[in-house]
Amino acid sequence: MSPRVTFADNVKPACVRRTQIDFWDGMKHGRLMPKTTAKDRKAVWDAVSVYIQEHLLLHQGVRIPALGSFDVVPRWVKLRNETITFLKPVFYLARNLRVSHNLMDNKEYLPGHKELEPLKFAEVAAATSVSWKKVEGCIRGTTSLISHCLGKGENIALVLRDLGVLLIKGTKVQMKFYYEFLEMLSGKENLKKVPQLMDMVVSRLEPVASLTFSGRVIIFPE
Repeated sequence: MSPRVTFADNVKPACVRRTQIDFWDGMKHGRLMPKTTAKDRKAVWDAVSVYIQEHLLLHQGVRIPALGSFDVVPRWVKLRNETITFLKPVFYLARNLRVSHNLMDNKEYLPGHKELEPLKFAEVAAATSVSWKKVEGCIRGTTSLISHCLGKGENIALVLRDLGVLLIKGTKVQMKFYYEFLEMLSGKENLKKVPQLMDMVVSRLEPVASLTFSGRVIIFPE
């Protein structure tokens, strides 16, 4: 039987490795940023997830520095004699990660290569009751460690509360969304009719490790 992990319990099999964010790329910058605890990291990334959701539901994109961009694009699909218009969430990996680790993005580029506003650390800080410096340190620390793990050839998964899972396995990048979020964004009827939307769905109860062929993955921000 292959090792498994679920969101429903606290059992951590050997194939799922816990992360400790205590360094930045190049190491020398670490002392300039405040230390973050596991509790801080969870609070910050939960607030980041809420921030992304709120903006996507308003059809506004968000850029997470050194990680990538989330946006919503209109799509059309013809089914029999019916043309269905729907909204599709997209994620585009930051160039620094894509180039440094030779990653293959999903090629779903943002329309018109538009520039998206970066995540506002101050708003996340207000939602978490920590300083904006801690928010910045947590986010940059996480992206730094993600890059480090990718450089070691590890599979990584960034779990974004109530939004979905960013999975990077080998050279492939995938952003999977929870059904409830896609239902709010694209509509329940469209989810039933449009296969490409259902292809983006990940179950909350599906073991993260099962999303990789090897069953080995490092989960962030845990």
